Amino acid sequence: MLPDMEGFEVAKRLGAQRARVPIIYLTARDGTEDKIRGLTLGGDDYVTKPFSLEELVARVRSVLRRSGLAEPDSSKLTFEDIELDEDAHEVSRAGEPVI
Repeated sequence: MLPDMEGFEVAKRLGAQRARVPIIYLTARDGTEDKIRGLTLGGDDYVTKPFSLEELVARVRSVLRRSGLAEPDSSKLTFEDIELDEDAHEVSRAGEPVI
């Protein structure tokens, strides 16, 4: 339900490029068919709205751990140039704070 295309299409394109990017769907689509489609197209997790921030952070940590991209025992979640610091409640991209 993105403005230009569906998340399913994004996952297909990433798969076609053989991108090694973890995918977590955050969606209002809660039907079993949608969940199966998302996971079959390469999604690593599928979270339906509403969800808590704590649950989302736990799921992100889990996906990063499974993909070998997690830093052990850190309050920071990092993927490429994006960093979320749970303790400081800050997000930065390329070293610059995201507001």
